[in-house]
Amino acid sequence: MLNDQPKYSVIHFYAAVELFVKARLMDEHWSLVVTKRQDPDKSKFFSGDFQSVSLDEAANRLKKIVGSGLSQAELDAFKDVAKHRNKMVHFFHEAHSEKENNKVRHGIVKEQLKAWYFLHQLLTVKWKDVFHSWNTEIAKLDTALRKLHEFLQVVFDNLSEEIKSQKQNGVHFEECPSCGFESQIHDTDNKIIYESSCLVCGLLEKSLCIECSDCNKLVIFKEEGFSDCQSCGKHYEPENLAEILIDSDEAYISAKDGGDSCEGNCNGCDGYHTVVLTENEEWVCASCFEVFSSLESCEWCNELNTGDMSESYTFGCSHCEGMSGWDKS
Repeated sequence: MLNDQPKYSVIHFYAAVELFVKARLMDEHWSLVVTKRQDPDKSKFFSGDFQSVSLDEAANRLKKIVGSGLSQAELDAFKDVAKHRNKMVHFFHEAHSEKENNKVRHGIVKEQLKAWYFLHQLLTVKWKDVFHSWNTEIAKLDTALRKLHEFLQVVFDNLSEEIKSQKQNGVHFEECPSCGFESQIHDTDNKIIYESSCLVCGLLEKSLCIECSDCNKLVIFKEEGFSDCQSCGKHYEPENLAEILIDSDEAYISAKDGGDSCEGNCNGCDGYHTVVLTENEEWVCASCFEVFSSLESCEWCNELNTGDMSESYTFGCSHCEGMSGWDKS
């Protein structure tokens, strides 16, 4: 809409920002939405016959009356959009001319997206109790806006100091495969499945870190048991990762005593001996990164498997056909 109808894009966007801010005031009390230049009149308010507060008035009341005010950064971002809106209402804006047209419009987009970034934080964090009924609609809008790289750049710029601070405190960041920014948090504890999260685009991935067996540098796996060491180039596949993850002491004791195996098969990804018992006493699939509390033995072949093995004597498991397969052959 900005390219085709920049005037209405700016006007409607700012109107939406103001409405959200005033909605927060109204949740406290309807009279807070009426400007101080008028005496609050309930009948006039609900008939629409009143003058509402300005952005500055709203911000002041949010702070002093509601006790949930706007930060200076939030207020400045909203005011930047308001400046463009005022120019548009008065039928002039540089974006209407050809000269500097693209540059000006690009600036408007960044300011709008920056304003949305702050507004989204308000709606989903500080004011979440008020707007929780609209979480689905807010999430859809946020997802659509995050597809715009300009918006993601605004988000990254605003998070850069936080990311820098977290790095200084030992938090490990990687480049996010979705948005391309170095904003994906990783837990560098060895051999533990965790959910990495990108602070910019919100991407979540099941991940795991190990020390490279050749150079001892950090190797990160995402969503699957295939990865390469970025330092020495060593290639890893699920079978290699399974050997690293398995509790070798437990496996040795079990084998010596003739106990149950410490490796099994994954029904989810059809991995053969990719599910191993780790030092954390969890069964982890080195192929698809699913975590299980226990495994069951196939009643026909005795292989350990994930999933329900109650009918495995007849129908087998993911790696045998059970008695029915035997009879067929």
